[in-house]
Amino acid sequence: MAAGTAEKLDGRQSRTARSRVAICEACLDLIREGVFQPSADQIADRAGMSRRSVFNHFADLAELYDAVVEVGMACVTPLSEIVSEDEPIAERLEHLVEVHTEFLEATSAFTLALTAQALVGSAKDQALRVSKDALRTHHQDITGLFRRELAALPTLERAEVQEAMSAAMAPLLWEGLRRSRGHSMRRARGVVKRMLIGVLRDAGVEV
Repeated sequence: MAAGTAEKLDGRQSRTARSRVAICEACLDLIREGVFQPSADQIADRAGMSRRSVFNHFADLAELYDAVVEVGMACVTPLSEIVSEDEPIAERLEHLVEVHTEFLEATSAFTLALTAQALVGSAKDQALRVSKDALRTHHQDITGLFRRELAALPTLERAEVQEAMSAAMAPLLWEGLRRSRGHSMRRARGVVKRMLIGVLRDAGVEV
């Protein structure tokens, strides 16, 4: 392939990648503004391109939704600070609540969009898959931090305790505290922390 031809090809690929990201970011902007199921026309208008251009880059809204999830998660990944299992349990718990609730707050609009899309959206299968994958990762991250303290419990009891801890920090519970109940970040964090402490103490873990 001639050098000029290669440069043109690279240029086209670069423009295509930028256009795809611009479309995804337009969709994310709409979601952050409370449009939880943006239409193709709304996305195209926000991205400054035609509806036809959107579908030149994505076969359908389902494919676009997958790409939006990928771009959205890349934006919030820096907030997913790792909490060390080596910290004393009280500090570990405090650190977990602080880090995880910051993440939940930052992804609030995304959570609501996933929920709306999973119920009635055009990409509901993708939304359900993404939600399940996110909840599975969320469960593994939280329960893994307390594996030492819970190791001696019978298998069934340990599983129930782990599920209870995940539920205490679930995205929709956070949404309920912040939006439905109208609690401040500080109050909502206090509620989550009390729930976690209660679950651990009920399991015989001193916090």
